[in-house]
Amino acid sequence: MRVKWFMAIMMRDYHWAKDFESVRGFLTDIYNVRKAYTNWIPTELENLKFGPGGTEYLDEEDEYLKVWEAFDELQQSALRIIAVSYTKPSGDCWLSVHPNYTSAAREMVLWMQNRVKEMKGDKVEEVKMKLVVDDDDEERILLLSDLGFKKGEIEGDRQVRPIDSPVPTYNLPEGYTIRNAVIEKDFLKYREVQMTVFPHIVSMSMELLQLYGTASFYQEDLDIVAVDPDGKFAAFCTVRIDPLSKIAELEPVGTHPDHRKRGLAKAVICEGLKRLEKHRPSAVVILGAAPTDGARQLYESVGFVNEGARHYWLQMV
Repeated sequence: MRVKWFMAIMMRDYHWAKDFESVRGFLTDIYNVRKAYTNWIPTELENLKFGPGGTEYLDEEDEYLKVWEAFDELQQSALRIIAVSYTKPSGDCWLSVHPNYTSAAREMVLWMQNRVKEMKGDKVEEVKMKLVVDDDDEERILLLSDLGFKKGEIEGDRQVRPIDSPVPTYNLPEGYTIRNAVIEKDFLKYREVQMTVFPHIVSMSMELLQLYGTASFYQEDLDIVAVDPDGKFAAFCTVRIDPLSKIAELEPVGTHPDHRKRGLAKAVICEGLKRLEKHRPSAVVILGAAPTDGARQLYESVGFVNEGARHYWLQMV
């Protein structure tokens, strides 16, 4: 006797404490299948909760994340995660779909459009819905174009460094030193230097920074700073490494405006890469890297390859 197999796609709520590990595993699986960064990498997901800039992550923000699963209707049980979506009232969105289930992406995007409309309510007339898409993701671009999305501003470059590339040597200007930051001791200097490059860091508090230090991707020895002769921080580079996928992401990277053109950015990056080697990364990336000539020259000088840009795709809803 033949048994007919019934499978559907079901969406459910995300709860950080219960679902983070399984969703991290899903994102790792996508990377292992595609060896590409079209979807979120685990550190980008985890940074939603543990990122030290912005505001404190609240439990109710779990509502923005949804888990999509293949569901066995006969057994009434979930088979596997096939997608994760992120939809904010502001219109900022993200969608990660397993390569074997991309045919379901259309319905997911349509649901996300309706969800943005629901969340905005009657407060505003229109919201700009934004999805980040790699320029070489032809399937996603075709889908969004068909749904009326338009290509918008660049989000950044996709810089990828071969893991077998040797780490270049670096030289420091006289009087400068390099070490790792110590969150408890260095909070004020840490915030000050990052704020000169990323203004939203003004909201960083000691509590948020301490929470950041508990993230699974955070390793204190990979949080590198260059220190000027007066003891102030002049440049910074944090290497976040996901313990499951072993994907390492350089985020954030920057130099105080008063200390630029002295090779400090190259120095902190190279020191971070050197220390990263013992962690045996599976990949080393900078996603959404600054798309400027200066940044591109810097990353090329330390062994990164620019694999293309990522743009926002926009629709008013």
